[in-house]
Amino acid sequence: MPPPRDRAELMKFANSRLGKTVFELEDVTIHAGPKVLLEHLTWNLGPGDRVGLVGVNGAGKTSLMRAMQTAWASDGDLQPAGGRVVVGKTVKLAYLSQEVAELPPTLRVLESVEQIRGRVDLGKGREMSASQLCETFGFTKEKQWTPVGDLSGGERRRLQLLRLLMDEPNVLFMDEPTNDLDIETLSQLEDLLDGWPGSLVIVSHDRFFIERTTDVVYALLGDQALRMLPKGIDEYLERRQVIAERAAAAAPAATFAKKTGDTRAAKKELQRIERQIVRLDKDEAKLHEQLAEHASDFGKVAELDAKLRALKEEREELELSWLELAEDV
Repeated sequence: MPPPRDRAELMKFANSRLGKTVFELEDVTIHAGPKVLLEHLTWNLGPGDRVGLVGVNGAGKTSLMRAMQTAWASDGDLQPAGGRVVVGKTVKLAYLSQEVAELPPTLRVLESVEQIRGRVDLGKGREMSASQLCETFGFTKEKQWTPVGDLSGGERRRLQLLRLLMDEPNVLFMDEPTNDLDIETLSQLEDLLDGWPGSLVIVSHDRFFIERTTDVVYALLGDQALRMLPKGIDEYLERRQVIAERAAAAAPAATFAKKTGDTRAAKKELQRIERQIVRLDKDEAKLHEQLAEHASDFGKVAELDAKLRALKEEREELELSWLELAEDV
């Protein structure tokens, strides 16, 4: 186990870089089409806060981070459907989305990193050159001269992380950062983030990564609210279990309150959606296999990556529909 983070030292440094205000959400409501994901949310992300964000797919984790990013990028001009996001004047945000950034295929790895800057301050007196940080993330001296178009999906994901860190942000949003990363790269990323002196929000299904890199866990459980969980991931799993048990217990009682035909139709639709989700999981596994197979074909990888993003969006819509139907049966 790594030594515990010196939170007091990191918070002191974060305050010097960020000031008192980072993100303040005031009575915020966020929509995805006609669906209300979050309603009347008041929440602060302060200097040095390290937040793990968990929840069911389609509950609004990515939408929440995008709303905050949009407010920052527009200097507060673009706001959510309701309420207001206040952004600190010194905030420099980097957002690692689930999408792999596109770069010119002929650009070399080291060149793409040095485009941002030649050296990076990682806090606590740690400074690295672009080449040193490349090596930390598994790009050897030889590999640093590889054209971006020849990289695998996982390598391009690593490069995306590198470029974000080289820009010296003081706030990091990371949406499923462990996707396509090998164990060694994950370990290096965890070590870097452990001493990183800024504000951090991580969305991940990787329990160990959340617990290793963050200090507090918040959950979105599909009820339009954001909850802080004092017991962390354990409490999240407990709450999910309670929700599942209540849904199972309520299902028989619902037959008395609804017409039998309607209930049967809803259950059939739930079963149909479940079958589709299983099919999509299999399709996703095949796409990952094809990505590994065609790792050196930049055009093919880009095509497969687009298919993978579309598949994930379809699955999130199905899971959201499942949640809505489950409330009625």
